[in-house]
Amino acid sequence: MSRNHGGAWARTIAVFGMSLAFGVGAAHATSAAGDRCQFRNGPDHLGVQPGPAPAGIDGQAWKVPLGGPIIASPTLCDGVIYLGAKDGGFSAVDRATGKTRWRFVADAPVTASAAIAGGLAYFQSDAGTIYAVRAADGELAWKRTTGADLPFMNYKPGVDFWDYWASSPLYFDGAIYIGGGDGVVRALDARTGAVIWTYATRGRVRATPATDGQRIFVGGFDGAMYALERADGKLAWSFQTQGNSDFKIGSIQSSAAVADGLVLFGSRDYRLYALDAATGKPAWIAPHKGSWVIGSPAVVDGKACVGSSDWKVVQCVDLKTGAEVWRTELSGAAFSSPSVTGGTLVIGTFGGLLHQLSLADGKSVSGAGSDGRLIGTAWIEGGVVYVGAENGTLYAFTPEGK
Repeated sequence: MSRNHGGAWARTIAVFGMSLAFGVGAAHATSAAGDRCQFRNGPDHLGVQPGPAPAGIDGQAWKVPLGGPIIASPTLCDGVIYLGAKDGGFSAVDRATGKTRWRFVADAPVTASAAIAGGLAYFQSDAGTIYAVRAADGELAWKRTTGADLPFMNYKPGVDFWDYWASSPLYFDGAIYIGGGDGVVRALDARTGAVIWTYATRGRVRATPATDGQRIFVGGFDGAMYALERADGKLAWSFQTQGNSDFKIGSIQSSAAVADGLVLFGSRDYRLYALDAATGKPAWIAPHKGSWVIGSPAVVDGKACVGSSDWKVVQCVDLKTGAEVWRTELSGAAFSSPSVTGGTLVIGTFGGLLHQLSLADGKSVSGAGSDGRLIGTAWIEGGVVYVGAENGTLYAFTPEGK
């Protein structure tokens, strides 16, 4: 079934842009219910998946077309996969069968990933509308509009063809934290959509906020990483990326991971950064040889692993020092984020290939092909790898013959 709640309605500043649908009886979100059902499988964005990993990914359990190109990353919660597409559809798909349970139609393409908590699924459209729909049937609970996108900072007055995603919602302790194209980071009440606080940056915010429980960490196209107090949104510290001759502003598309007192993220200035979470001072900076770092680092077993664009590699570095542990060449640029579980790392590429590597040494374990670029990040659960492709298909990869 399909529900169209998009329509043509004016975008306004946050405090005036909310629409509530009281008739659907939205449930109150709770921390215990929803912390893992979101981008990167948790509020700290470590990228460690529920698992277990499959022995290989050269077979398919099923595949299903969702109606439009898929840039977003799937979120799996209670046996259901939630995923948006560029035709504006946001679908709930049965994990076991691949059948669509319901489909909601937003006001614009949906390139952000979803967070699910307390019976609601939260996501943002590319028009800047933040939605909360019922996870059970896709009925609208509330929606909120945001402001117009800020101009690009590195491409004045041109177009940034690599501005792929809208910010995905971070759910934590009854609140939603999310960035906007208008440069504003918002904290919203998860049950009602009411504004708790806002913080204005100087550029588009496409990264998904992360948290250590006390602070919200998010970067922007202005090249700054911000640490905001979770309670009131006040600035604790900010850090400006170095930039380079090609990109004077080291714009941050990468969503931060928070681990062991560090905030880890990539930038368009060809670097992977690790900052002290308390002070914002650099712990180490790892170069990526003329290549953007767009994905979010996966952090596990004392390593931080991330893909790159023109370098066409996935690299794991020592979490404490930033020194390279291993590096593996891929079939194409990797703008997606690595997913890790049980000694396995999975990452997709522009060439449409999904790589399964050993987390210990980066050696190839298995691989899978799709008919479209893999820009979103894979979800691994129950021995299956789920990922959407730009050809509009959601895939469930398993070992051949399974």
